[in-house]
Amino acid sequence: MKRLSITRKILVSYVLLVVIVAAFSVFLILPGQIQEMNSNLENTLSRMAYILAHDMEIKSALEDGKCSTKLLHRIDGISEITKSNVDYIVIANTNSIRIYHPDKNLIGKKFIGGDEMDAINGVRDEYITLHQGNPDVQMRAFHSVTNDYDEVIGFVMASTSTDSIENRKQEIVASALGFLAISLVTGLFLAYAISTSIRRILLGYDPTTFAQMYLQREEILDKLNEGIFVVNENYKVIYKNLSAKLHMTEDFLPKDSPIYAGVTESLKNNLIISWSMIEVDEKSFLVSLVPLRPLENLDAVMVILRNRTEFVNLTEQLTGLNHIIDALRANTHEFRNKLHVISGLLQLGENSQAMEFINEEATINSGQNILRLIQDKTVAALLMGKSNRAVELNIDFELRNDSNLPEKNSFLSTREICLIIGNLIDNSFDSMTDTNSARQVEIFIYVNAQGLTLTVDDTGCGITDEQIKKISAGSYTTKGAGHGYGLKLIREVVERHKGFLQIDSEPKIGTSITINIFQSD
Repeated sequence: MKRLSITRKILVSYVLLVVIVAAFSVFLILPGQIQEMNSNLENTLSRMAYILAHDMEIKSALEDGKCSTKLLHRIDGISEITKSNVDYIVIANTNSIRIYHPDKNLIGKKFIGGDEMDAINGVRDEYITLHQGNPDVQMRAFHSVTNDYDEVIGFVMASTSTDSIENRKQEIVASALGFLAISLVTGLFLAYAISTSIRRILLGYDPTTFAQMYLQREEILDKLNEGIFVVNENYKVIYKNLSAKLHMTEDFLPKDSPIYAGVTESLKNNLIISWSMIEVDEKSFLVSLVPLRPLENLDAVMVILRNRTEFVNLTEQLTGLNHIIDALRANTHEFRNKLHVISGLLQLGENSQAMEFINEEATINSGQNILRLIQDKTVAALLMGKSNRAVELNIDFELRNDSNLPEKNSFLSTREICLIIGNLIDNSFDSMTDTNSARQVEIFIYVNAQGLTLTVDDTGCGITDEQIKKISAGSYTTKGAGHGYGLKLIREVVERHKGFLQIDSEPKIGTSITINIFQSD
């Protein structure tokens, strides 16, 4: 069965409500209104008969047997004023002979009906009847007229026709139905406007569809390993996914939280803060803050927490692999160039020169020295690639002859050594971009039973003592935004193994970076 949209649900609900209200009005309210109308009409007729029955001019006219012209005009005026409720005013003597009637042709003729006798005989001073009149059925209010001796000298009758009563009833019903019709139309319009407004607020989606989308996205966010929570301008946590709930149990961000200052800065300056390191529950996290101020009616910051260990491991793997790939690419490029030279010499018939070139390359090839000193094949491949890259950059690249690196060591993994060497050599290459003097990079790797030493010396642009302090603190890079992670990762590897990182440098002279990892006790 097809489900109704929110618009149709609201319309159908309102129509049902109006129908129920209409039925309630017809069966309960309208009968009461009609009964009240009858009661008011009876009171009006009785009051009119009472007033006229105690009028002294009318009493004098009954004693004289006729109304004066002045009295006729006065009663005609009363009839005209009260015609909305009173159709007929009749004054008659004890013989039922009319001395006043709105139709002057009926004056002097006998009253029709017979229901006046109780008033004439003094049985009842005042009463109401429903009787056939001239020419229609009427509701009649009778009142006896007495002289100064309390003797009945006639009666007054005020009446309205049942046709008039029925017309009044129809007016009441029509008014009620008209009000209900206006209410229905107005309600339908409001229902449509409200449903349209709701759909606009929900970006055109039906609430059921929107709820399904919300639940789906909520489930997706709860599946993320990253903790995500949102803090508003009052530091109230207005949203947190499942991972965030494990580390953020409070409903408000406490002032002693390591994230508090960052949230304040992000809110104040609408600033994005990416991957700062914090400690939460003795665990290390990388935090990113994203202000949500551009969203309408929302001044808040989204906080993303990522386990630092996972992030560092992934970054180290990617960085190490990238350095190895670059090395292999440089090796391939270098050997392709040499093969092209040999191929060209052979095609020209210069066989002796080709042999001489091959022998010369075999003699000066630094790769043989690297393979002899470095037993770890992955690290050797990386150094060979960097050596070939140095040739392209016109840099003198050298591995010290007293270096050694066994295939396996107990201090650093192959991946960690590649990460350190790759980043340090790349930094050395970058430091000599604008250097026209001697361009040299020297590598020293040494492993013995006591520990591992790794040194990279260059004759690049060098750095100041102040820059060294910032680099050591992990808050500086000379490469601009988006860089500087290499030295940060190196420092983290050194700290993880409780080693030492030493930077010696002099501007315009060069830089020497030494890393020592010792045997743990």
